[in-house]
Amino acid sequence: MTTPIRIGIIGFDHWYAGIPFARKVAAEPTVSLHALVDRDPARVAHVAELTGCARTSTDPAFVLDDPDVDAIACFTSVDQSPELCVAAARAGKHIVSVKPLAMTLPEADRVVEAVEAAGVVFVPSESRHTSPLARRLSELVGSGRLGELRAGTFAMDSGLPTAWPGSTAGPGWWADPARTAGGGWIDHAVYQLDRMQALFGSPVAEVRGTVANIAHPDLPVEDYGHAVFTLESGAVVTVEDTWIAPAGASSTRAHLVGSRGAVFHDTATGTFGFAEQGGEWTFAKLPADTFDTLEVLLAAVRDGVPPQSTVRTARATLATCLDFYEAARRGR
Repeated sequence: MTTPIRIGIIGFDHWYAGIPFARKVAAEPTVSLHALVDRDPARVAHVAELTGCARTSTDPAFVLDDPDVDAIACFTSVDQSPELCVAAARAGKHIVSVKPLAMTLPEADRVVEAVEAAGVVFVPSESRHTSPLARRLSELVGSGRLGELRAGTFAMDSGLPTAWPGSTAGPGWWADPARTAGGGWIDHAVYQLDRMQALFGSPVAEVRGTVANIAHPDLPVEDYGHAVFTLESGAVVTVEDTWIAPAGASSTRAHLVGSRGAVFHDTATGTFGFAEQGGEWTFAKLPADTFDTLEVLLAAVRDGVPPQSTVRTARATLATCLDFYEAARRGR
C-alpha cells in the first residue's frame, strides 16, 4: 500500500483557497492532513473542527521542523509566504504556495533559488490546468480549430473580499499595501495570466493599463484594473479585474479569437460558446473550473508528472503583474 503523503498547512489568511484545500486533503484517502498552523488560535480551531485534524499550532516551526511532514501548503498573506516557502524548501518539503508567490522579484528569486536547490515540487495556487474548463480550452487551441490566436479578453468583477468567513470587518490583508502587491486587479489577474501564457504560449512584449478606485475611493489599493498586453506573437490580450461589483453581480468571463474560430465562456449565464470559420455559434453548459493544486501536487510527487506551472512560472507571473502596475503608474 502506498504511504500517504503527509501535508501540513500554514496560514489561513487566504481562506478562500486554504479552507477548501484543507477540506479536500482531509477527504482524500491517499493523503494525510498532518497538521494545521495559523497565528490566530480561533481560526486554526475553526479549520480543525471542519477537517477533524487534531494536530494544530500557532507556530510555523511546528510544521517546518516536523520530519514527518512531506509537503506544506502556505496560505498566509503574500508578505509572509516567501520566508516560509524558502524554509520549507530547505527542509526538503514540497510546496503549494499562495498567489502571488511574493511581493517583489528579489523575494521571488529567493524562493526560486531555494526550490531549485532542494529539488522539491512547487505548485503555485494560481494554477488551474486540469479543470474541465481548462482542458476544453486547451483541446480547442491544441487541435488547431481556433487557428492562430489573435486576441483574448479575460475579466472578473466581484465585490470586496472578506477577512474571514462571515466577517463584517472588511477586506483585511487583501487591502493592506504592506501585505500584498496590489488590490482588485492582481487578486484575480494571476489566474488569468497563468492561463494566458498556457494558451497563447507567447511572451509579453508590451503592457499598458490603468488602475482606479471607483467604488471604494478610500481603499489603499485599487478596486479596478485594466491591462492591455501585446504579445511577441502580435496577439493582444486584455485583463480586467475589479472589486466593484454589487452584491450578487459577480462574474467571470473570457473570449478568445483566432484565425479560424473563437470561443467564450461566462459564469453569469453559465454558457460556453464556440464558433468555427464558416459555421455558427454553438453553446453548451459551462464546464467547471475547479482548483487542481492537490491533484497536481500528488501527480508530481508520486508519478513524476511535472506541474505545468512551476516556481519559475509563478515568478514570471509576478513579474508581469509588477510590470502592469509600473505601466499604470507611468501611463505607459
